[in-house]
Amino acid sequence: MKRSAKKPLPLLAVLLLPGFLAGQVPAVKDTEGLFLDMSKVNLGTITSDEDKQRYIYTIQLEKARITRKTLKGVYENAFDLYRKGEFDAAKELSGRILAIDPTYEDAAILRRASEELHGARKPRYSEKKLIESKFEEGMALYRQGRLVEAAGRWEEAVKLSPTNLKARYWLKKSRKEMAEEHFRRGERAYRQHRLREALDQWYSALVLNPRYQRLSGLIARAEAEIRDADANEKLVEALNLYSQGQTEDALRILDTILESGPGNTKALKLMSEIRSEIAGQHVTQGRQFYEARKFDRAVAEWKKAVTFGYDTRAADQLIARAKEAMRREEVRKTRDTELAKKREEEARKAEEEAAAKAAEEKAKAAAAAKTGTAPPGPTQEPGKAGQGPATGTISEDARRSSQQHYLSGVIYFQKGDYVKARDEWTLALQLDPGNSDAKAGIDRIEKLYGGR
Repeated sequence: MKRSAKKPLPLLAVLLLPGFLAGQVPAVKDTEGLFLDMSKVNLGTITSDEDKQRYIYTIQLEKARITRKTLKGVYENAFDLYRKGEFDAAKELSGRILAIDPTYEDAAILRRASEELHGARKPRYSEKKLIESKFEEGMALYRQGRLVEAAGRWEEAVKLSPTNLKARYWLKKSRKEMAEEHFRRGERAYRQHRLREALDQWYSALVLNPRYQRLSGLIARAEAEIRDADANEKLVEALNLYSQGQTEDALRILDTILESGPGNTKALKLMSEIRSEIAGQHVTQGRQFYEARKFDRAVAEWKKAVTFGYDTRAADQLIARAKEAMRREEVRKTRDTELAKKREEEARKAEEEAAAKAAEEKAKAAAAAKTGTAPPGPTQEPGKAGQGPATGTISEDARRSSQQHYLSGVIYFQKGDYVKARDEWTLALQLDPGNSDAKAGIDRIEKLYGGR
């Protein structure tokens, strides 16, 4: 890989480099610069906690990507300084990179090499000797069977001298051999049904040799078996919850099974059975509410039953029947309200008439007391005979008592106690057969309620 000292730094690296050289990490001016403009990316309004976490995770990934890209540019400049023999500057700059990202392996290699070559009088010769030394260390380790350490030495040699063909060859060879070893270990673990360990080994082989044949198929098979095993464990858990009556929790577990394996027939069958049972429970609860005349709650239960797979047409019929019952109930309540108002109005009118009649009788009695003559009866005109019993035979006390019983009957009539009202008016009529108001009240009860 050819590197050029004239390659320009990325813009962010140019902004960060003075801070690196000055021994300071540049500070962020404000937090708003860390967030994306929602109106530009059309993400809409973030409301749920899950959306917020996903958004923050996206920001963190973007920050990591920008940081990595910037550090790569700074590393390339540090490597150019290294190739020029300016080991102190290369060491300082690579150290700044590691202060931000301690896992940056290329910078760590460059820093170690710069430290080893510090103070060399002949930079080119010293660099060549360093690379040769690392290559020979790798060969020695390889002969001892320590492939991982040998590959590490050759990788350092390749990083420091990308054109070193010997180091590149042996690095590639060692990686292939390590990939073979991981592959064999994975096969052994797979035969012993240690699927996760087999996957770990095969993925390690794939990292070392991305073109390794047969690995893709084996990894896919192992992952499918792991998914099936996980699904079976979750299925057993869902069955246990279902047997304990915890149907909602069982459904949530089944949902997770179907997310990873939509074609799992066992999970689909159990989910259908649970949903059918829950729908039946809602239908039964709705019928109980209907019988208790709680029609709105019955409708809500039947709608829930539909969400769990209950037949839509059957639910619509039940809901229509409940709504019709609600309508009839509303009509009955309206009719009863109107009848009650009518009764109240009649009672109020009767009371007003009774009060007016009593006032009239009181005035007549007062006038008769002044003139010394008996007042005429309630239904007779003065001086007319033959239309009722003689008024002279009824005492003033009997007339007042009759009027009092009449007013008591009016009060009972207003309260809806028509039996006591009739009794009071009958007694009033017995005390004063000429009390037309009491007779009119009895007639009203006879007409309205047929003598009941």
